[in-house]
Amino acid sequence: MTAADWRALIEAYLDGRLSAEAFMRRFMEAWRAGPAPRAIADIYPHVEAFEADVSAAGEESSVNDDEMAAAARQALAWLNDAPGVSAQTFDRSRTREDLRRFAFQMGGCAGMGCFIAIAWVALCILQINYVIVELQTVFGAQAPVVWAFLGFVLAFVPILGNVLAFLGATHSGWAPLLAAFVFFAAPAVTMLTGWSRWRSYRR
Repeated sequence: MTAADWRALIEAYLDGRLSAEAFMRRFMEAWRAGPAPRAIADIYPHVEAFEADVSAAGEESSVNDDEMAAAARQALAWLNDAPGVSAQTFDRSRTREDLRRFAFQMGGCAGMGCFIAIAWVALCILQINYVIVELQTVFGAQAPVVWAFLGFVLAFVPILGNVLAFLGATHSGWAPLLAAFVFFAAPAVTMLTGWSRWRSYRR
């Protein structure tokens, strides 16, 4: 039975068009026939109790159905308030547009992400190179392997690596303004850009 069928059955009972015993019999038949809404499951114990009372009494007219009627009224109220299920149609054109927009946005994010990654790798290579240059300038060109290893480590130390790379670039002939932009401003910009895009993606 559908929710509408259950509603009609309960209304017939509450309106007096069905006796309590007739309602009980039809309810139990419908209950055994298949699944029922939640409201019907709530009223079932009361109908079952009424059926047991009728069987025990032997005379149907002597059984009080007040509890079953109260449960029926509650079930009817729930069935009347339950929202109907509306059919959802599949909008192919809208779906295609959504997929196209998603692909464009993801392509843009991927492109910008690749650019930021390439710029970051290039800055790291430059910073490692000029930190090594600065160490060799200060301590001499002997033991190049030692300075290469130490320069690689120091290049990733915040602030210190930037300062050493800035000094190494200026000692190699870079203009101070250009060196400051490459080793201070550019890392800050790429870091902030990547962070802001990651935050927007997480939202």
